[in-house]
Order: sequence, then C-alpha cells, then structure tokens
Amino acid sequence: MEEHLIKLASERNLNKNIFPIMNIKGKHIKEYPFKVSFQDHKMICETGIINPKNLMIMDILGTYMIHLMFNKNSVVDYAQRIPMANEGKVKYLSNLNVSKKILGNFETRLNPMNGGKVPQFLYNEESELPKEIFAPFNRMKKPLTISLTDRYLKIQLPFLKKYSSNRMKKLFLQTAEAKVQMIYPIRFYNGNAYENYSYCNANIFSKLFSINNVEDIKISKNGKILERRYEITFDTILGFLFTQNCLSCYTDLLPGKFYLLSDYAQLLYRILILPYFNKVKIPLKLSEIKGRLILKSENYMTRKVVKRLLDELESHLFIKEPKELKIYDEYCYSFVKPTWNEMNCQ
Repeated sequence: MEEHLIKLASERNLNKNIFPIMNIKGKHIKEYPFKVSFQDHKMICETGIINPKNLMIMDILGTYMIHLMFNKNSVVDYAQRIPMANEGKVKYLSNLNVSKKILGNFETRLNPMNGGKVPQFLYNEESELPKEIFAPFNRMKKPLTISLTDRYLKIQLPFLKKYSSNRMKKLFLQTAEAKVQMIYPIRFYNGNAYENYSYCNANIFSKLFSINNVEDIKISKNGKILERRYEITFDTILGFLFTQNCLSCYTDLLPGKFYLLSDYAQLLYRILILPYFNKVKIPLKLSEIKGRLILKSENYMTRKVVKRLLDELESHLFIKEPKELKIYDEYCYSFVKPTWNEMNCQ
C-alpha cells in the first residue's frame, strides 16, 4: 500500500474548533487551566496537550470507526472507500444514532459529577426514559468500543512505521489524557437535511475518548514489548460527539503524506484550509492564523513563519500559488486548493 494512496477521514467540526495545546521549544505549559479564544472559537484545557500527532490519532480512530460501521468486513481495511455524507446509508445511520430531542435531553442531563462521561442511564437498556423525548429510537445508542493493535495500524498506515510500540503507547495515552471544554457542534441528519446542533461542554471538562485496556501481546526474548492491543471507548462527552460526526461522514480526506509535514504546516492546513470550501477562508488573514495557531511573535516574524509554512504546503502539493496580500492595512494570504488527484500526482 503506497503512502500517497492512503486516505484518512479527518472530522471537520473538530478541525474547525480545536486549538493546539503544545509544549513549544522544550517549554512546558506552566499553568492550567489553559484558556484560549479567537472570535467565536473558545477552548479551555484542564490538563494534557493536543498537538498534531494527537490529532493524527483522532484521524486514525475516526477513519477506523467509519470503516467499521459502513464497510462490514471482519477486519477493517484502511484502503477501502470512505463513504460520503450524501449517501443514503450515511443519512440513515446519522439519523438513527441521535435526534434533536435526544441531543437536547443529552445536553440538559450532563453533570460534572460524571467526570466528563456520558451518563449510563441515557443508553442503558434497563433504564426507563421518557418516551416523548427518545421516540422513535427509545434511547441513545451505547458508546462505540473498538479494539486494535499497533502492529495492525503500522501495516495499514506505512507512515506509522517509524514509531515504536512504546512511542505508539505514549501517543494513545497522551491523546486520551487531554481534558478540554470547547465549542463542538454535533452533525446529524434530521430526515430531510443535515443540521449542526450547536453545543459547548462548558463547565464540564471532557476527554476525547477512554482507554479501557492496553494489553501487551508480543514480547521479545529480552523483554521488549513489540506489540500492544488497545481497547478504546468513546463514552466521554466529546468522544460521543466525535463518533456522531464521524458517522455522519462530516469529514475531509487527508493523504498519508500529510503526516510527514512539519507540525505547524499540519496545523495551518488542518485548522484553516482543509475544512473550508468555496474560498470561504481565502484570503486568510494573518490575525486569524496567529489567533487559531496561538502564535505569539510580532507580525513581521509571524509573516516569515507563515511564508515558510505556505511554501512547505505548496512543495507537497497541498496548495498552489500562495501569495501575501495587504488588504485595508492587514496582511492576508491567498492560495488555490488543488483537487485530490492534483494533490497526489507525485
């Protein structure tokens, strides 16, 4: 399987609303909770970090669950086609999983005492729930649990081969440890069209998923762990929302070569270029790049950084014809988004 042929589904609402929470140049975040905002985007991190590799893990898990739900094979194959949101089976599953009434009830019944997890009574078959709220689906679906090994992922995704089993474990645990409050709309099909249910888990910190178990399944003669199995459940508030958005196929495609880019090139593309269509973000303002990527340098230094990042994206065919413009005394950047085939013609 060639790297440039690999397609990972990257969840759009997560990319649109996430902020990177990173240790930069060896300097660790000194004080939590770490608060960041730009215009109508807001996030608070209670603990942990969210860097490009953690977001890579979310892409890997999101793509896995999409294949698991829509491509009914005994083993998930990352080479399979990723469904599109306009397909009937996607609309059906998106509508089946939640409704606007369920989402409203979900929001009002969340409690900080649950530690950022979805209350079990909302999906427990033994619990009695108001029929007028949950009809016709009776109750929320049970949070999705998946099981996979790092060896399987390396076979499926060649860009992971450079990571040892220990490094993969660190990435999974690190991604699962971050606890945040953020604006995160929920995508669902209402029977006629898709809607985004506006939601923010304010006052309740949530992880992106839970790791139930990490099992050592292959150990060398000298005691080195060569392979691990992970059991992951999306029973957290943000994990449940992430699952729903992935099942709605509210995603954009990323090729395997994307994960070989530098950290800030990945962030610029993921957060401010990938999720937007019809030139919504073109031209892209320097102030928005600074605000969403949390760049603290003066404008003249940030402009140099942005130019380097755009050049890197252009050299790898993620954008074409990048230009710096000055519009009403504000620096902006224009570019052309290539087609998927153009992006992967190397």
